[in-house]
Amino acid sequence: MDRVKVPLPGMELGHVNAYVLRCGDGYALVDVGIATYDAAVGLLRGLRELGVRPWEITRVFVTHFHADHSTLLSLLSQIAPAEYYIGEAEFRHVASDFDRFLSELFSEYLRQGVPKDLVEGAQKVAPMVRFKKAFEEIWGLPWRLVRDGEGLPCGLRALWTPGHTPGHIVYVGDGFAFTGDHILPKITPNISYWYKIEGYDPLGEYLRSLSKSRGLGLGYPAHGEPIADLDGRIREIERHHEERLAEIEAILAEGPMTAFEVARRVRWDIGPFDGLDVYNKFFAVGEALSHLVHLEFVGRAESREANGVVYWRRAA
Repeated sequence: MDRVKVPLPGMELGHVNAYVLRCGDGYALVDVGIATYDAAVGLLRGLRELGVRPWEITRVFVTHFHADHSTLLSLLSQIAPAEYYIGEAEFRHVASDFDRFLSELFSEYLRQGVPKDLVEGAQKVAPMVRFKKAFEEIWGLPWRLVRDGEGLPCGLRALWTPGHTPGHIVYVGDGFAFTGDHILPKITPNISYWYKIEGYDPLGEYLRSLSKSRGLGLGYPAHGEPIADLDGRIREIERHHEERLAEIEAILAEGPMTAFEVARRVRWDIGPFDGLDVYNKFFAVGEALSHLVHLEFVGRAESREANGVVYWRRAA
C-alpha cells in the first residue's frame, strides 16, 4: 500500500492522502483529491512514480463526498473506467437534489442568526459552490453504494461512521483502516449540523462512531501522517468534545442567544472568531450548532424560534 499526497491549493490542510493498493489484477484508490489542475497533476505524477498507469485503477473507494476527497473523479473517471464506492447514506442525503441541498443549507444558517453578508460571502468560497459542476458530474457516475459492515473487494470492509458527514465510510483492512476525515492525527474533524435529516444529532452520531472505531489497528487518515495509536487518538478527540460541550453550556448561562453569537464566544484553537476568514467562520458556526443540537438532545439546552431566528438557552 502506498500514498500519493494530492495538493490542495489554497487550503490550510495542504494535501489530501490518496492511498493506492494492489487489488486483483489492478489497483484501487482510497479518495482521489479535488478538481483542480494542481491536484490532477499531483495525482497523475504520484501514480507514475509508483509505476501505476491511471487506466490500471479498477476501483475507487471514496470516504465521503467533500470536494477534496471526491471531485477529481470528474477527470479520473474519463481515463480510469473503474468501480466507484461511496456510503449509501452519503448518496441519499446529498446527491438526490444538489441545488436544493445548497439552498436549504444557507437558509438554515440565516435561521441560526448568521448575518446575511457572511452567508453571501460563504456562498462565494464554499467548495460545494466552487466545485458545483464537478459534483454534478461525479454524481452521475455508476456508484456502488455501501452499507455498514459490508464486505468489499480488495480485502476491505465498510464501517459506517456518520458525524463529519452523514454517510462517511471508514474502509477497514486487516489490522489497519483508512479513516478519511473521521479520525485525523492533529486536528479534530469538523462536525457541522445537517439540517435536512429529521431528528439527526451529528455530534451524538460522531461520538457513537468513534466508539465503534476502536480496535481497528493502524490508522491511515486523509490528512497528515499515519496514526499508530488510533484508540489513544479517539480518547483525545472525545475529551475535546466533552470540554467544548461544557464551554458552550457555560456560554448559554449568559442568556438566550443565536448559534452565531455562541460561535463568536467560543475559544477556537485557530484564533478568535472575529479574526477568522469567511470560510472558517462558517465552519465555526456549524461546529457550534452541532454542539448546541447535541446539548438539546441530552436535555442540557433548549431552542425556540422567534421571527424566523432560532435562539438557544440552557435547559431549565
